[in-house]
Amino acid sequence: MKKVMACATAFACVAAFTVAARAADAKSEHKTIANPESVVFDAESAFDFLKSMNGTWQRVGGGHDYGVKSPMSTFRVSGAGSSVVETIFPNDPSEMVSVYHMDGNDLLMTHYCALHNAPVMKFQKTDKPGEIKFVFKGGTNFDPKVDMHVHEGYFKIANDKTIKSTFVVFTDGKAGQAMSSTLTRKDAK
Repeated sequence: MKKVMACATAFACVAAFTVAARAADAKSEHKTIANPESVVFDAESAFDFLKSMNGTWQRVGGGHDYGVKSPMSTFRVSGAGSSVVETIFPNDPSEMVSVYHMDGNDLLMTHYCALHNAPVMKFQKTDKPGEIKFVFKGGTNFDPKVDMHVHEGYFKIANDKTIKSTFVVFTDGKAGQAMSSTLTRKDAK
């Protein structure tokens, strides 16, 4: 009897794990967004678009690209589809990471910056087609009233292969330098 119970318990665990894994796989699949430059994004469709950026992107322009060896960004879907990890200047001493994820109905971005802080920004819907905007929500390891930090910004989508990224640095509680880069897809999804 004990062997039967042990087998039944093991089978139930395997079945539950299989169902959970299939649900995670379904969530990790992203929706293709046709003509993203014409979409007025909400949080969910913006997150789907970020997932579609999976791959390597050439980065041109911006205030941070001085002296970097690889002016690139990579986007990778992670956590069974629950997050998108953007690595800016991979394998360079100036490497930074931004992680995008849903928190209920909110799309959040945490930017792990070369300034050694981690501002958190929240998606804000606009009426501008092709724009994915983030506004300041908080963060760690800095005082936003004093310390330099990335405070807000947006992606402006030209098409599924070209995106302008503009983020504003704040110092002493005031907007300063806007760092703009053009991202161009280098590899397939």
